[in-house]
Amino acid sequence: MDSKLIMQQFKITQEFNKFQIAIIILSQSFTPETAHILFRQQSERPNLLQRQRNQKECDAKDLYTLIVNNNMIKEIRIINVFKEEDRESIFKNHIVNYVIQIRTDYIDYTIPKRYSEFERLYDSLPISQKIMPKFPQKKVIQTNSRKTIAKRQEMLEKFLQYLLHHLDHSLYLFLDFIKIKEQFQKGGFDQNVKMHQFSKDENALCDLLETSPKKIQPNNQAEQMILHFLWKLNETVNERGKIFQKMEKHFFGKIQQISPLLLKVLLIGDDERELQGIMQMLSIQTNDVQSHISCINGFQFFRKILEYDYNPNAEQAIKLFSEISIKQFRTMTIQSHICGQQKLCKQDSLMILHKYIQQNQLKNQMINYLLVDDEAIREYDSYVQKQVNKMNDEVKQIRDSNENLQELLPTKSNSIEHAILEQEPTLEQLVEISQMNLNWKYVQECGRHTMYHLQGQFIKTVHPIECPIEKAIQIFTDLKQQWFHGMLQKDVLEKVDDYRSVIVEYYIWEDKSTFKKMAFISDQEILKINDSTYQITIVPNNKQLPIHYKLKCDQKGQKMSLILIKSIQSNHTEVVIYQNIMDLTFRNALAPVILKEIPWFNDAISKLKALL
Repeated sequence: MDSKLIMQQFKITQEFNKFQIAIIILSQSFTPETAHILFRQQSERPNLLQRQRNQKECDAKDLYTLIVNNNMIKEIRIINVFKEEDRESIFKNHIVNYVIQIRTDYIDYTIPKRYSEFERLYDSLPISQKIMPKFPQKKVIQTNSRKTIAKRQEMLEKFLQYLLHHLDHSLYLFLDFIKIKEQFQKGGFDQNVKMHQFSKDENALCDLLETSPKKIQPNNQAEQMILHFLWKLNETVNERGKIFQKMEKHFFGKIQQISPLLLKVLLIGDDERELQGIMQMLSIQTNDVQSHISCINGFQFFRKILEYDYNPNAEQAIKLFSEISIKQFRTMTIQSHICGQQKLCKQDSLMILHKYIQQNQLKNQMINYLLVDDEAIREYDSYVQKQVNKMNDEVKQIRDSNENLQELLPTKSNSIEHAILEQEPTLEQLVEISQMNLNWKYVQECGRHTMYHLQGQFIKTVHPIECPIEKAIQIFTDLKQQWFHGMLQKDVLEKVDDYRSVIVEYYIWEDKSTFKKMAFISDQEILKINDSTYQITIVPNNKQLPIHYKLKCDQKGQKMSLILIKSIQSNHTEVVIYQNIMDLTFRNALAPVILKEIPWFNDAISKLKALL
């Protein structure tokens, strides 16, 4: 026999002997007691199906937790019964189904249940049957008479209402029974139920509201004024339009001083104080145009709180706004504001609605639930389509002109800008701002003279004037009182040299329906950068006015300005003014100008042109 064949047979025999030995050892160790140990590792390894099932169970528990914690189920009743043929049983020819109606914060739905399903739930509950309502018992002789069905319906309804009234985290069996998870998933609501889950800020708000209202204490003047204006809005319904207008002016440049807690109170109110927020006060049920006149200013103020042009901390405001639950949002009955053609509040209300839907990524089913009204849904769809078309047109225009597409993106303050704005006001800060490409917001223009603002804290004006640079310096220093709005007089208190002096400027401004005479004492310096460029700086000086001085003032203020004057041609000069709005009264005087409510800038430019 071939030696190779003998070697192969030997190896086969050897392997077979090893296999027999292994079988003997395994048979001796494999007992009922050791079987689960030997195969535990393999059996405990979940397959894909098991992992998916575990994930669904976890998601269901999260949903059930929110449902229980926030009392989302409002009512449960048995509204009807119907019979169906029973083809399996020989004892009766039909089965009775009890139709249960469930009302929630999101949806209302109905499901049929048989008596046997009720019975299984009753036997499985972790509650003593002695304390529950009497459960209808099975009869020895099966009967489905009208009297029996009616009695069972009444008893089963009491049983369900008892479970709803005592619903807690130990009764998830009840939630499985009414199939609420499937209904939420069917409508797409399970993705948005998270909005019932409060943020840390809202938890803090609830903790405060549940105790003494004295615990909510404003920390600054801006927060004090929030509560002041809310009381006014709640007390004087007929004056709400005017009050909203005052709020918009007052909080311009100061809304960022309000804490998240007070901002939430501004939006949704304070239940402990019985104080409504602006969302409740904008609720109007009717669709006639006349009823919506008062809410125009309210929606305008609401929208501006969420915009970076008005509120430097708009990102935080948008986050708080998006955390408002759908139930709270629906109190605004926003559909009544967006239906119809002639309402001036329509555009602002659509913008607010769109921002809320975008932030929470609401599905169509949720949007339909939010708006209720078919006309409102069509109006919103039309608005979204217009926004998409507008963006497409802008993209095409930018592409055609080879401009940077980034200019289309929504702008907001970057970290560098925030860092600069949070610095103490200094001349160096103004110089740094003048050299940076920041997000200046356009305010208005008059004959190529343009005004911008930076988050309501800085003003920039650009003046192209037809005169030599020497004349321009004189106009923006010695002759300033002849054209600058509200300026009564300018005097030199002390002259250091030809280029440096201590000056006092007098202004008169309207502040809260009264007129104030303001005095600004400053160090003024004219510095020649080169033959074609001059720099004028005005910084606060703490020097006191002489007691015998001819003009008296109501209040002293502080202002800081950087004026850059550059000769373009022999008779053409460009002047750029950067100004820090340091004084509160000065800020209140400039706010209506920035909000384009008074022609302050136009009047000043008309007088300036008369000097040329």
